[in-house]
Amino acid sequence: MNLNNNMEKETELKLLHPRSMAAVIRDGYRLYMSSFKKLFHSSWIVAIVYAIAFALMMGNLVNNVVPIQASVKLFGPNIVADNPEVVSTSLLTICTMLFFALAAILLAAQGFRAFNEHKETETISRPKHWYGRFCLRQFVKMLPVAFWMAVLSVIVYALFAAVVYAIFSLGVVGNIWKSIASICLLGLLAIIVVALLVPLAYTVMRALLGTASATSAKGENSPLLLPPVKGYASGMRHWGLLFATIFVVYIFTELLTLICELPAVIMAVANTEAYTGLALGDPLGMPDNIVPLTYAIFILAGFIQAYVHLSTLFPMYYAYGSIEQQNIERQKIG
Repeated sequence: MNLNNNMEKETELKLLHPRSMAAVIRDGYRLYMSSFKKLFHSSWIVAIVYAIAFALMMGNLVNNVVPIQASVKLFGPNIVADNPEVVSTSLLTICTMLFFALAAILLAAQGFRAFNEHKETETISRPKHWYGRFCLRQFVKMLPVAFWMAVLSVIVYALFAAVVYAIFSLGVVGNIWKSIASICLLGLLAIIVVALLVPLAYTVMRALLGTASATSAKGENSPLLLPPVKGYASGMRHWGLLFATIFVVYIFTELLTLICELPAVIMAVANTEAYTGLALGDPLGMPDNIVPLTYAIFILAGFIQAYVHLSTLFPMYYAYGSIEQQNIERQKIG
């Protein structure tokens, strides 16, 4: 009886099946929860690396960047001009952010390894060793995609920075009506950018998982050195499914992240207030072990956050599968 139930669940959770937005999210989290023990055994060391990287990044921001920002806010930018600590803190911040980005890619590789296995066998297996799996091939495959996504993020950031600079340099923000017009312009630009970026959720999944189409080119599963935009038209046709899935999963994930990181958030706020008072000449008012305590709390929060964020990939996996199945059906009809 249990064997039949397991087979029915595996059939229900197969990848290639047209699904609504609600079914995509439901089945994504069902697969994640039903495979959590196997995923945990595969990725717990990677999750520790992710947690350490998160703690280093956040600890640096709280213990090093916040005091500098408090000084600038209270006394102006001249207070840190030609200060060697600013240069060293900036370099440390860049290094910790890059380390965290690599750890996040390594964690995501655990998910995509499971997706590739589930795509082929409709199951996710338990690792043979106690230390889990290190998905080096999947990690290397994800690096070009991550690079192009980073380039795209820089382009989008530069676009908004250029528009904001133009608004202020041209004196557009002069009265209330011009200010409202500027806000509307930025809002319209944000809507257009988001609308154009949503289909990339499908193209990225397609680049990393390949395509189930019968007419797919041989070797398409190889690592991409070009931007992952192939299949953009299919993503645009299913824009509503992708946007609704991303939006709901984002809200759910942010709520869970806030709950899991609440102690770390409280610690960060306390440190910010303490360093602001220190800049005004008040005593720090924090215990001597506050720095190691901050890192310890961020490591714990980062470890929990790793599995919260890993779960976000699973609804996108089924959104990709739904689009792939509909593409197959369109080809058969055509």
